[in-house]
Amino acid sequence: MIDEVGITNLSMDDVAKRADVAKRTLYNAFQSKEHLVASAISKYFEDYANIIEYSTEAGSLDRMIEHLAIVAFRNLSIRNYTRALMNVYFSSDVDPEIRLAIHQIAAKPQEPWVLAMERKRQLQPWIDAEDLLTMLVRYRYATAHAWAEGLIPDDQLVTEVIRGFLTFAAGAVTGAARKQIIEVLTNLEDHPFVKNPPRMMQRKSKD
Repeated sequence: MIDEVGITNLSMDDVAKRADVAKRTLYNAFQSKEHLVASAISKYFEDYANIIEYSTEAGSLDRMIEHLAIVAFRNLSIRNYTRALMNVYFSSDVDPEIRLAIHQIAAKPQEPWVLAMERKRQLQPWIDAEDLLTMLVRYRYATAHAWAEGLIPDDQLVTEVIRGFLTFAAGAVTGAARKQIIEVLTNLEDHPFVKNPPRMMQRKSKD
């Protein structure tokens, strides 16, 4: 329903009718529309994260790139849903619980890599790990919002997401981590995760 009408136009009456339950039942379970939406968003992406079969090592740059590619390819099939989430995330009057739920979608998958950089002391001295996580989420969502509004062509989305993320990250890391990022950026168009959808996404598209 979020995909169909957006979060702003979503009503508890309509949700109750679609779910074939009394509206009171929804309020007993979720207390408010904001709690319901936050729970729905969290559950949707939790279920999605559980079916991803990564081929790369957790906490590595390769895992981060694989994740970014998977998400970008998936977003191509859920433009309306992505637009709805981004419009809410950047709204000045969004409920804090909903914004946090949307924020965590991007923050959780990138946290292992950022914390690995912190443990290896490969973050620049002016960088705080938690602040970097937040800045990377904001950048990723700004890119997703621009694409959802038609400012980035579909055939450039995957490259744009990965190039932008890595360019941003390159300024935050040092040493071997920065060198690895630069190597990837130099040949990004030929990267296997850019040229072809990761295997999980190919399989999903056939189901």
